[in-house]
Amino acid sequence: MKKLLLTGIILVSFVAQVYAQDVPGCTDPRANNYNPAATVNDGSCTYDPTFYSPPFRFLLPAEVKETSGLLYYDNDFWTLNDSGNDPIIYRLDTTNGSIIQRITVLKASNVDWETLAQDDDYIYIGDVGNNSGNRDDLGIYIVAKASIPASGDASVNSNHITFTYSDYPGQKIERDDNNFDCEAMICIGDSLYLFSKNWGNQKTKLYRFPKTPGNYTAEKIYTYDANGLVTGADYNKTAKEITLLGYHKSTKIPFFWLLFDYHDNLLFSGNKRRIDLISIVSNQSEGITYTNDKNGIISSEGTLLNIQSANNFSTGQWTDSITTGIHYLQGEAFNFTLSPNPVSHSKLTVTVPRLPKGNYEVKVYDSAGKLMQIKNYSLGSSKGGLKIKLKVGDLKPGIYFVRIRSGSQALEKKFIKQ
Repeated sequence: MKKLLLTGIILVSFVAQVYAQDVPGCTDPRANNYNPAATVNDGSCTYDPTFYSPPFRFLLPAEVKETSGLLYYDNDFWTLNDSGNDPIIYRLDTTNGSIIQRITVLKASNVDWETLAQDDDYIYIGDVGNNSGNRDDLGIYIVAKASIPASGDASVNSNHITFTYSDYPGQKIERDDNNFDCEAMICIGDSLYLFSKNWGNQKTKLYRFPKTPGNYTAEKIYTYDANGLVTGADYNKTAKEITLLGYHKSTKIPFFWLLFDYHDNLLFSGNKRRIDLISIVSNQSEGITYTNDKNGIISSEGTLLNIQSANNFSTGQWTDSITTGIHYLQGEAFNFTLSPNPVSHSKLTVTVPRLPKGNYEVKVYDSAGKLMQIKNYSLGSSKGGLKIKLKVGDLKPGIYFVRIRSGSQALEKKFIKQ
């Protein structure tokens, strides 16, 4: 009897473990291949082409015409100019972009400054530009934030990192084959992460080395097909998301890649979504930084045809969590169905079996998070059921979402327009 009981316990335990196993797949409801049964994001999500018009913020002064890196620190923007300019980081007013402070880095040379990163205590200046592919003096200047005065131009000391790439062949490289340029850097934990700007294959290679002074070999840990030249990056520690800014080699249209819902510091293990920035008219958008929440700005260099400028951006419409389970409104069960789904007709029926009293907002979004429709309802008493007809005849074929909200509670479901 004891043996039979023990066998039963083992069998139940085994079955429980089987059912408790993680299910890998695409966990983003906005993706084309979303799997509602998936419990672990395996990085397989795919998305429709997404176009975004970042709102214009302001023009930048001529002194920072070659703005090539950007960060947000002490409630202001900071930038730098690239190759051949003075070794200065510039503090910019957030309301109009004017220069309010110049910090000169002593005993430093701006061979090709291209990127800025930061942690709580330091600013990291990337002297990492390598258009020719043959530099042997790549480095990072480390400036203590505590050494920067609250106001007024100043000169500060710095520490220094030098490094080489682990896969560098050590021989002359033609520019069209050069995959060892770099203009993007972030800081996470005890490490600096560099994203290469590959002229040869338009991919980006991810490298890592310690953020403390020293001489290192940058470890290559991943290669990703960016389909363009990566020119800037920033890390949102709170949201745990990364933006990779760049532009297409031939069309010059700027873009950024969003990296989010990744595992640990495996930065390319989660969702990778490309956003093309069709409203920015510039050959070189190279600076990007978060400011608060999931908002930030992008800076673009000046050219003969365009003045150096800054644009706002926001990523929440693509990376905020989407509610997909049933919530409870005012203590009563709430759910709805969509039919037909997929829909090929002009109307989509939203059926709510039981609707508690309250104010309701019904919205339709496309897969990029753009609001397509909105309706409002106010119910003074509970109803046994409700049917809402949504006109979808003008919607292009694709994936859309219906969201019903009451107060702070919401439920969202996906439908396909054929």
